[in-house]
Amino acid sequence: MLFRTLLLAGLAAGAAIPAWGPATAHDCQPYQPEPVTLTGEITLRHGTRNGARGVTNEDYYVLTLPQMICVAGGTAETDEDVESIDTLQLKLPTGAKPPLGRRVAVTGTLFHRLADGHTDVLLTYDSARPAP
Repeated sequence: MLFRTLLLAGLAAGAAIPAWGPATAHDCQPYQPEPVTLTGEITLRHGTRNGARGVTNEDYYVLTLPQMICVAGGTAETDEDVESIDTLQLKLPTGAKPPLGRRVAVTGTLFHRLADGHTDVLLTYDSARPAP
């Protein structure tokens, strides 16, 4: 009887944890220089930024992931642990045009936001390919 009660309590507790909650340690991605490949959808966003020349309007690209990931602290002083994130700003090479509006696997390296970022973690865009 005690076993059955504990089993039911455990099942009830597990059902109360949302599937979209914080990522677990095995889901963590590394900061640069390790390359990562993340799957999601790239979109173009419009925003403002405070800079040396005042407030400017700018366009920037983000990769939206289907589920939260975490990023483990790296070797750089700015590399902070991030428990859960599902949107990353992309840093594109000059002239790059990422594929918009479809599911893609993007390869690059992660780094923590500096003064010019729109998300806590950014992804240096190396390449993208269609994802299943």
